[in-house]
Order: sequence, then structure tokens, then C-alpha cells
Amino acid sequence: MEAKRRLTILVIPSSPHKRSFTISLPSMMVPGVFFALGVLLITAFAGGWRSYHLHQVLQNANRLEIENRTAKARVKEQEGKIEQLTQDILKIRERTAHIQQYLGMKGEGAVRGTAAQGGIEFTPQNGSRLSKPYSSGVDQEGSVKETKTGSLSLEDIGQLDADLKEIVGTLQRRQERLDRVPHISPVDHRESWISSSYGMRISPFTGQEQFHPGIDIAGAEKTPIIAPAKGTVIFVGREGSLGLTVRIKHDSVYESTYGHLKKAAVKKGERVDLGDVLGYMGNSGRSTGTHLHYAIEKNGKNVNPFPYMRDWRDASPVFAAEK
Repeated sequence: MEAKRRLTILVIPSSPHKRSFTISLPSMMVPGVFFALGVLLITAFAGGWRSYHLHQVLQNANRLEIENRTAKARVKEQEGKIEQLTQDILKIRERTAHIQQYLGMKGEGAVRGTAAQGGIEFTPQNGSRLSKPYSSGVDQEGSVKETKTGSLSLEDIGQLDADLKEIVGTLQRRQERLDRVPHISPVDHRESWISSSYGMRISPFTGQEQFHPGIDIAGAEKTPIIAPAKGTVIFVGREGSLGLTVRIKHDSVYESTYGHLKKAAVKKGERVDLGDVLGYMGNSGRSTGTHLHYAIEKNGKNVNPFPYMRDWRDASPVFAAEK
């Protein structure tokens, strides 16, 4: 009978003090041994990979948790800022309503007063009646409510923006109109004095009482005469007893006249701005001395120019009675 084949493995220790030994296995067990070793290696590798993967997952989970907490903190901070911004916008909305009331503006949905009762009362609580109704923070009658917890929609903010633009436009139009209303003296009050007031006076030529439709402002010859408001020159030339005269049309309401000039500095049709030089003080026409005859017409009728000479009125207590 043929002897069984065996696989003998000689193991030689690296230390010279240890004895070598052999491992003898039947040849039929060799494939099983190698298979078992392979399974062990694969299992060890798989276990190591899973351990590494788990470690990475835990690291990512920790990182995401930190990022999540940070994001929540930022969201809370942003919510606080949004809440504060909402409150600021609500306050602006109330102030906008006050400004609209002051300017006499009435937005869509304005509430008119009840007949014979003097109209609605305007208070900070019902001030937003003057604007279009907002979708939140405002009741059906327009009163602001729950301001601390109110929220604003894009439509609300868009309406507020439209209201503010309307206010700015109204102010600009009013400023344009004001710029065309005479409001300063045509002569520097520090270099001149009023020699004759508006109204009834004794004529220096006839000694009789007569109406004087302007103010006479005396000063040195060639003193600059400036425009007290924007306007257009409608006349430059000699006009009877006024001598050399310049006339300005400021708008559909106001015209102003400057007489007894020595020289004009503008031409007919020229546009002038506040402070532009119109001419120079003189003694032309019927005059007893160097001065300017300054007159204002409002809706075609002469008015006292002194209330329109704000700089002179505020600086000259002597003529306080003229106010």
C-alpha cells in the first residue's frame, strides 16, 4: 500500500536560542488550510475597512452636528434681526402716515370725516388710515395692532416704498413751488435800509397822501439787486416814473418788480435762480435818491413785500410791525 503524502513545514525561529520545529500535514488538508487562511485574511480586511468607515461616519456626524448647531444659532440671530427690522418698518409706516397727513395727502382707502363732525381724529394709532391697507399688523380700519409680533409681506414693503416715493415726489413738487415764491430781500439787509414802506404815505413829490404799492430800499449806487426766487424775466426797460425796470414772473401766482435801476444784468426771456443778480441800484425815473422800488403782485394784485423778505424781517426789529 502506497504511503500517504504529507506536507512538512520547517519553522526556524529567528532567535538562535530557540529550537526549530516542523509542522507536518497530510497533503489533502493543504487546500483547506490555505482556504481558511484566506477567509481569515478577508475577514480581517473587511473588519478593518468597516472600522475605518464607521470612524469616518462618526466624524462626519460630529461635523454635521456642529454645523447644525451653528446654523441654528445663525438662523436665530437672523430671526432677531428680521424681527427688529419688521418693527422698524412698522414704525416707518406709522411715521409715513403722519407725514402724509401733514402734507395733506390721501392715499387709496383714506377715511373721510363724518358730515358735521369735523372729520376723523388723527393719532399714532389710526395714522395709517391715510395709506393703503397693509396685509399684517393693521386691522380693517387701518389701525396698527400687535406691532411687536407683526410681520410684513413683500406687498407691504412694496406699498411702503410706493408711499415713500409719493411723499418724496410731493416734497419735491412743493419745494419747486416754494423756490418760486419770493422769500428773501432783493438787497442785502446789511448794506441797505427801508426808506419807504408799503401802503399809504405822504408823497415826497406832491405832499399829498397816496398809496405806495411797494417798498423803497435805499443803499449805495450800484448795489447788486438779486432775485428773491426762481422765475423768468418778462420785462426789461424803462417804465414811466420807475425808470429802468426789471420784472420777474415767478409762477402763475407771483410777479415781482424792481425799479429805479442804474443798470440791468438780465434780458427778457432769461430764467433766473434764487440769488442771481438782476441789476444794480440806481436813481433812474422819478426818484429823490438812490434806491430800489421793490413790489410783489400775487394773483395780479399788489401785496406788502415785507413779509416775503424773511432775512430782513428776522434781522430787523425796527420793522417788526410790518409782519
